[in-house]
Amino acid sequence: MEDFIQQLIFGLSVGSTYALMALAITLVFRGMDVINFAQGEFFMAGAFMGYVFHVDLGLAMWLALPLSMVSAFIFGSLIERIFLRKLENNANGLSLLVMTIALFIMLRSVAQLIFGSSAYRFPAMTDSVVRLGGVQISTQYVIVIATTFIMMGLLYVLFTKTALGLSLRAVAQDKTTARMMGINVSRVNNVTFGLCSVLGAVAGIVYAPIAVLSFDMGQLIILKGFTAALLGGLGLVSGAVLGGFALGVIEQYGTLLLASAYKDLVSFSILLLIILVKPNGLLGKKQIQKV
Repeated sequence: MEDFIQQLIFGLSVGSTYALMALAITLVFRGMDVINFAQGEFFMAGAFMGYVFHVDLGLAMWLALPLSMVSAFIFGSLIERIFLRKLENNANGLSLLVMTIALFIMLRSVAQLIFGSSAYRFPAMTDSVVRLGGVQISTQYVIVIATTFIMMGLLYVLFTKTALGLSLRAVAQDKTTARMMGINVSRVNNVTFGLCSVLGAVAGIVYAPIAVLSFDMGQLIILKGFTAALLGGLGLVSGAVLGGFALGVIEQYGTLLLASAYKDLVSFSILLLIILVKPNGLLGKKQIQKV
């Protein structure tokens, strides 16, 4: 039983990262009708921002984290403004998709040029241990889970209690109607991309201490985030959260049956099963189009 609880906590901590990534993918998909394959590089860039502020500049984590979030928002907004703005009205959505893939390659290459190919060790935020009966869990894993719930709470407040959040929801619902209501869709898309960059940065910073920091760390995480979004139901915020946590837990228990080297096999087997058996995800519903 103790081992079961311990593995559950590990799975939820990794699933928290997947949930944040799936949330970011979902927000861009709903607002701009494109899968942002550069989201993994926002994850990587945010982790390096945290490393620079916390390790290189010696700032405390309570200061380094918000500075990284602000920097990530500016970074994501600039990326949208420079590379994606001119394509947002393009009837061919493939152009946006190809652009995000190009950004993924470009950002990863720039990171490799700046930081090199070596892996960095991000200092743990704490060395303490939480004891639940006979179960011992590193507080770092608890921090990852708690941070994810805090971010989800902040997003809930943003989307339900602020004018900006209502504009974001309106654009996600219907761009044409939103424009008729006087909403600046381009500005909303810019904010959406900035928010997704922040989500990626937070996920990268809290995940880095339990993994390693490298220029290619976003390459796999974007696929896991996409799998989580599909598992819950692509385009559904609640589905992104459910899919992220579910994928993390399934992966963790899957490694008990198989070697840890086959963890990714478990994830992508799930991806194939979703596409074949329930392409709309766990919470998704079939959409009937009348012609």
